[in-house]
Amino acid sequence: MDEIEKKMKIGILGPGAVGGFLASLFWKSGERVLCIGKAGDVSAIKERGITIESPIFGDFVARPEIDTELRVPIDILFITVKSSFLKEALRAVNKESIKSAVIIPLLNGIGHAEIIREILGTSVAAGTIGQIEVVKDLNGSVRQVSRQHPHIDIASDGDVSSSRLEEIVDAIRRAGVSASILRSEAEVIWKKLVRLNATASLTAAFQKPIGVIRSDPDLRRLLEGIVREGVAIAGREGTEIDSEETMEEIDRLPETLMTSLSRDVAARVPSEIDSITGGVLKKANFYGIPVPFLEGAYKRIQKRIS
Repeated sequence: MDEIEKKMKIGILGPGAVGGFLASLFWKSGERVLCIGKAGDVSAIKERGITIESPIFGDFVARPEIDTELRVPIDILFITVKSSFLKEALRAVNKESIKSAVIIPLLNGIGHAEIIREILGTSVAAGTIGQIEVVKDLNGSVRQVSRQHPHIDIASDGDVSSSRLEEIVDAIRRAGVSASILRSEAEVIWKKLVRLNATASLTAAFQKPIGVIRSDPDLRRLLEGIVREGVAIAGREGTEIDSEETMEEIDRLPETLMTSLSRDVAARVPSEIDSITGGVLKKANFYGIPVPFLEGAYKRIQKRIS
């Protein structure tokens, strides 16, 4: 198969920081990329493109296609909106355009795939993106803050064939992003969520970077406690996560890392608290698992946004 035949038509629903970054990497690798965004995003990207500043991928301007609705057939649709805007964003997707597509939500937290299947009723694979910290400034430029190489995990419990998943992973890797196919959708979700739930909840609750949280003895005790609670819930979800390995991953994170949840809570804008901290709490209550450390962090966050 030659290089032209390998290229895919990739849709990005939500060209914000993560979505704009991914769209630009796919565009740079030669894929046909179509972003679906709000009117303001459409006019800005049509006029100026997407400026990327990255210590890993370099500085460049990407010029993907963009529209307010998905009107043309695509092969893959990555969903990168915030969870609080998911249902609204899905209204921009024409079902005829995704008849042959695989949909991969890259939202933080849990419960997104179920919403997407209910509204769109098509092939959905679980997906997460990690090792990435990007911010979008007022001019629309996307800056990669950390020097970590992004990584995407995907899996399907039956909607998507293994051969299609392999094609998608190949496209991701051509864009310079590492990718893996895991054994189950639950493994994809909880492999990231146990770590993210701990780091996001505490950076949001205390408004401190992860370096401070993991080096302060009292805050580290909370961090380890929330990780252990997440591991227990993941086990009930059918996924074994090692708490020590998760803490090792957290210890490798950049000291200055502030999660998107912490930034949104500080700015008092709609956040992912219901799908991350709140979502994990609901699972804990469902299984009857005590989570005092997470409950404490959740209460602190609620005080900040109330």
